[in-house]
Amino acid sequence: MKLKKSSRPYLAVRAIITNESGRVLILKRANTAEGDGKWCLPGGNIEYGETIEETVAREIMQETSLNCTDIRFLFYIENPPSEESELHYINLVFVCGADGKVKLNCESSEYAWIGYDDIHNYKIAFKNDEILLGFWNLNE
Repeated sequence: MKLKKSSRPYLAVRAIITNESGRVLILKRANTAEGDGKWCLPGGNIEYGETIEETVAREIMQETSLNCTDIRFLFYIENPPSEESELHYINLVFVCGADGKVKLNCESSEYAWIGYDDIHNYKIAFKNDEILLGFWNLNE
């Protein structure tokens, strides 16, 4: 779905899901007008009437088939219009646990579990690299 340019920023969530080895789940975007072929954290737009925690759980379930647990807010990052996207986003970043096995929907073509030393191997979209680095710096 292509979002139209708005006179206000979009509000979205991004989820940092770690596995038992401490690696973080990222998804390769597919079938999208924004960031196609690049990698990002699971997440998406907050829907009217939906709580932020409901959004995190819904987006993770939709994109990965994982059940979200223990949702905790970390920080926010602003993503103003740029060469990458004309859209303006404010991303609320959460860390959470997840149960189940990853099964992707049509919005992603691949997934990977990455650590700090792996990030340079991926073309990351929408300042999600800054989110990941911020997360890893908080957990040093």
